[in-house]
Amino acid sequence: MSNAEQIEYWNGKVGETWVLMQERMDAALTPVTGALLAAANPQPGEFVLDIGCGAGETTLAVDAAVGENGHAIGLDISEPLLARARERAEALLSEADFIAADASTWAEDEGFDLIMSRFGVMFFADPAAAFAHLHGLAAPGGRLVFACWQPAARNLWATLPLTALAGLLPAQPPTDPHAPGPFAFADAARVVTILEGAGWHDVTCHSLPFAMRVGDGDDPIASAVQFNLRIGPAAKAVREAGIGDAAKPALAAALQPHLENGVVALPGAVWLVTARA
Repeated sequence: MSNAEQIEYWNGKVGETWVLMQERMDAALTPVTGALLAAANPQPGEFVLDIGCGAGETTLAVDAAVGENGHAIGLDISEPLLARARERAEALLSEADFIAADASTWAEDEGFDLIMSRFGVMFFADPAAAFAHLHGLAAPGGRLVFACWQPAARNLWATLPLTALAGLLPAQPPTDPHAPGPFAFADAARVVTILEGAGWHDVTCHSLPFAMRVGDGDDPIASAVQFNLRIGPAAKAVREAGIGDAAKPALAAALQPHLENGVVALPGAVWLVTARA
């Protein structure tokens, strides 16, 4: 998708669905969020830009860390998610700002001590140009820290549902592995090349394996099925094929082996990328 297509996509039903799923997604990504914030290490008084901030989880966390003398700005292209982020900020009495903008071109401020993102930088139509632009927004020596997905083969939360539903879905067309999307930055060497070409230094990709908690509660299997029909690659494929009802028993059977102690969790793997301006 181009940036314009991404903007249209995230301001439609997908954005509304992610608002409904906000609490569950934040819970599922708790290990990633903790590791991202530890790597970012926001300090009191710092000026922070959070890219693809979604419903505001990470922006609100860094805004609390930088304190009254610092400030956090969350950018996103999805108005529904930003509306949720602003509601949360108001409830927490946070002064974080949430702005609807394309981070690849937004330039209202500069001099950021920290530019960060939790899964918000893999969707740029031209990532080389986008990261060069972001480099221009960073203060001298400013830090870049973001989380992006490792290859799909290391992320069972993404591949298992599609595999389970292969007999019900039409053949999936081959995709460009570097096209904007969740796994566009799966190749760590490519990420390093893009960032160094954009002017960033000391680029490092740290591997973070974790378990994606997709189902719990009174009926964890039903919870996990619902999760997969709303979020992730299978959700889009099921929606386009119109096989929601038929998909449920097949997903339930595939997820059952991953139920343990009342929780359905699927393996995942992330790159935590760090760099300096």
